Amino acid sequence: MRVHQHISIIGSGFCGTALAVQLLNHARGPLHVQLINRSGRLARGLAYGTRSTSHLLNVPAGRMSLFPERHDDFLLYAQSKLPSARMGDFLPRSLYGDYLEQRLAEAIACKSPVVSFEHVVAQVIDIDMASDQVVLTLLDGRRLESTQAVIATGNFAPAVPAPLASIASDSRFIRDPWRPHALGPIERNARVLLIGTGLTMLDVALALQDQGHNGTLQAFSRRALLPQAHRSNLESPNLPAVPDSLLRRARTRHLLSGIRAYVRAAQRDGYDWREALAALRPATPMLWQQLDSSERRRFLRHLQPYWEVHRHRAAPKVSARIEAMLQHRHLEVVAGCVRTAKASEEALILDLKLRGKQQTKRFEVDHIINCTGPCSDLTRLDEPLLNSLHARGVVRRDDEGLGVEATADYRLIGRDNDAHERLFLLSPMLRARYWEATAVPELRQHAARLAELLLSGDQTN
Repeated sequence: MRVHQHISIIGSGFCGTALAVQLLNHARGPLHVQLINRSGRLARGLAYGTRSTSHLLNVPAGRMSLFPERHDDFLLYAQSKLPSARMGDFLPRSLYGDYLEQRLAEAIACKSPVVSFEHVVAQVIDIDMASDQVVLTLLDGRRLESTQAVIATGNFAPAVPAPLASIASDSRFIRDPWRPHALGPIERNARVLLIGTGLTMLDVALALQDQGHNGTLQAFSRRALLPQAHRSNLESPNLPAVPDSLLRRARTRHLLSGIRAYVRAAQRDGYDWREALAALRPATPMLWQQLDSSERRRFLRHLQPYWEVHRHRAAPKVSARIEAMLQHRHLEVVAGCVRTAKASEEALILDLKLRGKQQTKRFEVDHIINCTGPCSDLTRLDEPLLNSLHARGVVRRDDEGLGVEATADYRLIGRDNDAHERLFLLSPMLRARYWEATAVPELRQHAARLAELLLSGDQTN
């Protein structure tokens, strides 16, 4: 006998919201959608909960629609609030959070009469599977039952780099810059060191500048690479064709040489290198999946930093502000790795081995901020739900530490190599399978496909 579907979605950032909207919009049979988050406010998550106007989207407005089939949906919403907005503009993240919130409210209001919606403010700390249901255990002791559950958590807090473990408990070390009011204690003239030089560092540097910081500000990473800038006011270009030969390269060095040749050929044909990388985007999962584990590790060790700064670029205004800070010596970027870290009463002290040199450079600062970016390695996460599922073998870490293993239809895979019938994944942790699974253009496709699978009737008895 078929039971009514009850789908619990854990997390209400982009992934959870996108899935809920798809389910509410397309369900015609009896369905209960339960959206669970710990903060109370829906459709925000870490990325879009900020109210700072300096925190801009890293993708142009014309590519940020919630819906795969309606590419201009966010742009039209933005233009209703900002009439001058264009498809190539990089708009405030808070505006995107408003957009997600409104689309969810509309989906709830317009759902079928046989579909119900429930918002639960709680933290899920464990999940158990029975023969015909999923049981969620909450931090407050309650237990919720559903026919399927989807882990739709977003990005997690950065892990503490191993060389800094000795100072991790010091209040002057800020492990998670996205924690509410994390930067509040930093005085205007404080000496600040930022660990990491990616997109998180750019956000933190601008946030400090916005709150009037004028003390020493330095950042370091192993290679001191900064994210490249998007083109300004990008319209929708024709993209170069990706040669079939590139899609059959199973070794990292062959793939690198093939991509370089492809980009050079595209530039000779008048394309910008950014357009060439954009054309590669749909093929990236195939490129990733054809690499075996040793080749993936080789890519992560040698090429990932270069891929990240070219593929995950910054908004032009953000890059311009950072460049001005560098030129006026308000920000210094150094290449190196940590030798030692310790704390004294007066300062946090860090010795950095400079890249390509024998000498070290000593930093004595008032605060160190961890800007290494989200952590997805289950062995380093401080997240009760995933920690429990991993310890019990309900989910399995991928070999590269990028996330958890799942099937092509989003079923989570346990330690015994069996795919769960009722437990699914929609999260940046899909990166383990697809590599490109952290941005809206990919995640909205996954949300639409998972909703279709869940509503197809194949998932219930």
